[in-house]
Amino acid sequence: MSKACLYPLLVCLLGLALFSGCRPAATQASPSPTQTTMSPSVAVPPTPAPKALVLVNGTLIDGTGAEPVRQAVVVIQGNRIVAAGPQAEINIPAGSRLIDVQGGTILPGFINAHVHDAYYEDALEAWAQAGVTTVRDEGILGARSLETLMEFRNQEVSGPQYARLVSAGFMITVPRGYGGMYVDSPEDARQKVLDELDSGVDMIKLAMEDGYGSASSLPLLTNEELVSIVTTAHERGALVSGHVTESKFLQIIVDAGVDDAAHMPWDTIPEALFQQIIDEDIYVVPTLTVFEAYGALAGSSHNLGIFLEAGGKVALGNDYTRIPQNGFDHFDLGMPMHEITRMSEAGATPMQIIVAATLNAAHVCGLEDELGTLEADKIADVLVVNGDPLADLQALTDVQLVIHDGTVIRTQD
Repeated sequence: MSKACLYPLLVCLLGLALFSGCRPAATQASPSPTQTTMSPSVAVPPTPAPKALVLVNGTLIDGTGAEPVRQAVVVIQGNRIVAAGPQAEINIPAGSRLIDVQGGTILPGFINAHVHDAYYEDALEAWAQAGVTTVRDEGILGARSLETLMEFRNQEVSGPQYARLVSAGFMITVPRGYGGMYVDSPEDARQKVLDELDSGVDMIKLAMEDGYGSASSLPLLTNEELVSIVTTAHERGALVSGHVTESKFLQIIVDAGVDDAAHMPWDTIPEALFQQIIDEDIYVVPTLTVFEAYGALAGSSHNLGIFLEAGGKVALGNDYTRIPQNGFDHFDLGMPMHEITRMSEAGATPMQIIVAATLNAAHVCGLEDELGTLEADKIADVLVVNGDPLADLQALTDVQLVIHDGTVIRTQD
């Protein structure tokens, strides 16, 4: 085709292009008032998963009571355990941060299931540094309000450097009785339980105690009030712990349906009552330390041995207070070795003590699904010690590493 023929065609095409580019705006669709003008979508890169933390070259005691695993591996992603078991059976993710524990023993973080005066930063930090990563405050002492204490727990000591704090609020009793929350009827008992739970406490503590030290003839909760307390708490999914130091009161709180007995009584306990406790899956937190402080260790120790022999379940707790009870200087802050030693002398094996401090203690705290064992999907609370605590329980004080909520908070001194 000649240039003379192309020229009119180019002019025509140019005119069409200019015409289409200058169409009136009214012919274009306008967004209605109810429409939203959307920006073009932009691909956002996914947030990379945190690098896995892997403990290698250790012996695993997972808290379940299972036999130790040599040459074990524990894989942690974020604040959760991904896997724990023999190294030959576990895939270590590429790029993981490896920590060689050099033959140490890898355990779940310990739990002290009976303490008081836990609402202090220094105490919670001391427990965590010792590998006691959770504590259960079994009754607020003093006149501080629940609201103030719950705010303190939820805001000021919520970091991994502090032990996790499980609260039982004020111990429920009757006016002039042993405890800090007073009720005067089954209806009042129900309301006080609801008030405590609504304030943010995790569980309920009641008391059946008619005397201690120089105090005697203290008034007690009625059976109707006990049942009201337990029933109301259970309706809300909360556990109930019962303070008791004598066999006759142990029978009463067991019949009322408590979930654990906060002490092992010092006097003779009938075999039938022990069997009832076992059949109803009620746990006992022995607290031998406090009975020793008041001169009643022998009876409680004897009862603990019988209970364990019969298959009873116990959780670790030493009844710690900031001011030692009765001037007794063995209410350990940190790893409760005095209590552990007394449990061993009563007949508990090292493995039974470890399970009492991990799986069983998590159970009485209502945290068995989250804590207490080193298994997949559990929260990564881990204690690594040098040596073998099954051979020598003192190894529990030779801390190599503490991980709390997935964060390394202590390494070898």
